[in-house]
Amino acid sequence: MTNAKSALAAFRAAVLADPAAAQYLAEPIRPDIFEARACAWAAAQGVGLSPAMLQDTVAEPHLLDALPPLGWLPAKMVQENAIEWLHFAGVVPNHPFFEEAVQEAAVRPLNRLLRLRTSLDTLIAAPRDPGFAPAGFVFHMSRCGSTLVSRMLGAAPGQVSLSEPPPLDALVRTPFADIGYQVEALQALVHAWGRGADRLFVKLDSWHTRALPLLRRAFPEVPWIFLHRDPVEVLVSHRRMRGMHTAPGVIPLDWFGLPPEDATLPEAEFVARILARICEPAMAHAPDGGLVVDYAALPDAFFTRILPHFGIVPDDAARAAMAAAAGRNAKAPDTGFVPDRDAKQREADAAIRAAASQVRAALGPAALSPSALPR
Repeated sequence: MTNAKSALAAFRAAVLADPAAAQYLAEPIRPDIFEARACAWAAAQGVGLSPAMLQDTVAEPHLLDALPPLGWLPAKMVQENAIEWLHFAGVVPNHPFFEEAVQEAAVRPLNRLLRLRTSLDTLIAAPRDPGFAPAGFVFHMSRCGSTLVSRMLGAAPGQVSLSEPPPLDALVRTPFADIGYQVEALQALVHAWGRGADRLFVKLDSWHTRALPLLRRAFPEVPWIFLHRDPVEVLVSHRRMRGMHTAPGVIPLDWFGLPPEDATLPEAEFVARILARICEPAMAHAPDGGLVVDYAALPDAFFTRILPHFGIVPDDAARAAMAAAAGRNAKAPDTGFVPDRDAKQREADAAIRAAASQVRAALGPAALSPSALPR
């Protein structure tokens, strides 16, 4: 066992010193292919590694004192404010949700063998490219086309668009005694995601509008958009399948500035109250680098408003790739997009239509688009 641990430690050190080798070893999904590659490569480095060592060893998390090289991305927050890293070779992180890409990468044999972690202090202290900044943030009221926009942004070559990455949510919602430290951690995390990308976009969780002051402090120059939709249609969507933020007890109500007794409100009224609390800060901060976009204007507004707001002039290939993404179901890209506005409007009952009024009030003039007017 000692020899196995020594060999695996030497193997880990050699892989971390050779990004090209890490890419090569992280690609296989099948364990037998990985074992053959790993043993042959290790032998060439003078490391005696056997298939039995790879099969019988339960990897322990290894805390690094520096960031792993390009190819590894922050994947999750673990205990004691540590970051777990995964190598994403062959896994495009532009999934409908970042967690799906993490799950795909996590089963790669290399990631099961090398469980790499860094502390937040190490992440913050790591050198950064002073010229890097995320290209844009996507905020949204939920169920309003944000996944579509994220998928379109990530469709162009060289552009990475992460959709609701859990480590960012963990940093945003964890109470820090030192806000300055929290700001530095957010900056370092997003920078680490952008390594190797021409442009990085991040779609945040809908409830992150409540953290706009914090996020604007961390990224004051980054342009952002806020997507909204006719509240009637959003409320119908949540009636069909509740989002975690609209299920009482999942996200504390004080995050939304609501008292605990609101959890006993009728469903439509409760969900509308949550949606209103999501919209209010977005509308208040919109003059500070924000662009408000109605779902009804998509996908055309993506090209006429969103890309110009992010300072992007796509070439023909990028435009074609983005347009192709618009024709697919954003959450199930293997299927085509089917409009559902009319069905949701027909499904809305009097309770939903009454509750929608408080969301329209939170949106203010933005709610006066044709899609948001009562029928």
